[in-house]
Amino acid sequence: MLSRALLAVAIVLSPAILWAQSETLEVEDQGHWATAAFFGTGWYRVDKQREAFVFRVPPRQVLSRSAWREDGTRQLGIEVHYPVTLGLHQIDEVPDFIEFDNYGTISFTPGIELEIPVSERWHLRPYAHLGVGYERKSGDWAGIWYGGLKSRYRLDEDETTRWSLLNALTWSGFNPQSGSAEQYASVMAGFEFSRRLESRSPGSDPLWLNAHLTYSYLLDRLNFGLNPLFEVSIRDEWEIGLAVGLRDRKIRIGFLGFQQLGLSYKTSSNGDYSAITFNLRSPFTL
Repeated sequence: MLSRALLAVAIVLSPAILWAQSETLEVEDQGHWATAAFFGTGWYRVDKQREAFVFRVPPRQVLSRSAWREDGTRQLGIEVHYPVTLGLHQIDEVPDFIEFDNYGTISFTPGIELEIPVSERWHLRPYAHLGVGYERKSGDWAGIWYGGLKSRYRLDEDETTRWSLLNALTWSGFNPQSGSAEQYASVMAGFEFSRRLESRSPGSDPLWLNAHLTYSYLLDRLNFGLNPLFEVSIRDEWEIGLAVGLRDRKIRIGFLGFQQLGLSYKTSSNGDYSAITFNLRSPFTL
């Protein structure tokens, strides 16, 4: 979780912060641009001074879905992911979002994710991604990797409500063309809640209101050098999200399908970091 959010802020903010503000900062003082591969689509801000927009396209291929069969056997879920992440460095007006030249970083990090039904209530989701990224202004390339283990334990479920306990361990890093490799780790804990709403019309599938609250602790402190004399350190992240979705199928908008539609708000305990992101999947399957 935190690797896909906090750590990736650095990819988009580092060029705007370092190159536009000061050329005296060393590479080690920057949040390296490659970390944006762990990011989700949204708007991010550090210390109310630096803003960035990241657009992440996460197509996935579902080879099999996890299930706990009536005969007591389990079926393993297997997904192949092909995420592409674009980092927008300068946000001046609306056309910036649709002009490709304004996106200064791009990464492609394919990977595989498994879903293991330990029991009817408890599912584990190990995952691993490996890819590359490119920063247009410097022409720099970097190898990028991230992975971890997510857990969802269903505390309670009936026809109208669902409660789940969420946990995750995440490890991520990069190896740039110039400079030294770095890696990060984080732990996450939280809850997920779903409540069925009234049917929109007779015979239609009822909507569900989905909410989650998570806390992530970054084992390796993330530092942002905003100028040669001022640095912001981020050590954790709170996230709250709301969305609506259908219970057993996706919401369709044209040829696109979404598990749910909503927004999430993220912030650090010290208030130096905040973000608003699209909430399109459960944190467990994100």
